[in-house]
Amino acid sequence: MSLDTILINDITLGRLLLWVGIGFGCYAAVKCYRLLFTRKKVNLQHMVYFTCRNCGWEGHISKFGTRCPKCDTPANPSQ
Repeated sequence: MSLDTILINDITLGRLLLWVGIGFGCYAAVKCYRLLFTRKKVNLQHMVYFTCRNCGWEGHISKFGTRCPKCDTPANPSQ
C-alpha cells in the first residue's frame, strides 16, 4: 500500500497521514503550553495564614514550613 492510494474521493493515504500528524502536533503543543504556562491550584488544606512577628510579613505558608519567607526567621504557623 503506497502513500498515493486513494481512500475516499480524492483523499490519499499520504494526505490523511499528514493531517493526522498535524493534528497530533497541535494537540501536543497545546498540552505543553498548558503544562508550562498555566497556574496550578494550591491545595489550601495544607496552608495556614501566618503573620511574622519579626518583619510583619502576612500570608499563607505551608503548615509544615518553619520559616518566614521574607526574613527567614523561625516561625510557628499556629500563632
